[in-house]
Amino acid sequence: MKSGTSIEADGAKILIVTDPMCSWCWGMTPEVDRARAVLPEAFDLLLGGINVHGTQPIGEFGRSHLMGIWREVQATTGQAFGFKLPTPLIYNSTLPCIAVQAVRKVLGVPPFDYLHRLQERFFVEGVDINDLETLAATAQECGVDREAFLQAAGSEKVRAAVRFQMNTSRDFGTNALPSVLAEWGGERRLLAGGYLNAEALLEFAKQAAGD
Repeated sequence: MKSGTSIEADGAKILIVTDPMCSWCWGMTPEVDRARAVLPEAFDLLLGGINVHGTQPIGEFGRSHLMGIWREVQATTGQAFGFKLPTPLIYNSTLPCIAVQAVRKVLGVPPFDYLHRLQERFFVEGVDINDLETLAATAQECGVDREAFLQAAGSEKVRAAVRFQMNTSRDFGTNALPSVLAEWGGERRLLAGGYLNAEALLEFAKQAAGD
């Protein structure tokens, strides 16, 4: 990329590898939003997936373990948590990820607002986001037509896109979420793994643009 070329002009992107049920991703959400407010076209997201083969509700040990992680995230980031979990809870983010991709398909833009609202519902409000009706209602809340959302969520093309994103993200060693990738000219590279503030995200964006 030429020095001084803008993100918008050359198509460079910073990809946030994230997930609706990832507590550290929720912890980084305010920083992502701050960075996007400065360079809204610079950022996109890639869905990582959490416990995607889980089929059974988690038990008391699992619930206690999650609460411990949430306390650590809150202490580190200052992000809000309600410290309550729905009962029962199948800790598998496949369906919420499908919902995020469905919103992308309907709206045609990176679905950060919907993703962040789902995270708020889960981590603060204690709502079960592994439920299609809840996901559809939340999509409506974010300005997405309900029927269009449901049609997209049931699409094999959308589901295949989610599987592809999950597999692709792991190719970059991003099993620990969140992670940050640079994408330009059809190529991607891992920039960082773990929590970053807005300043670091913007610095990566400027580097990707060649500034």
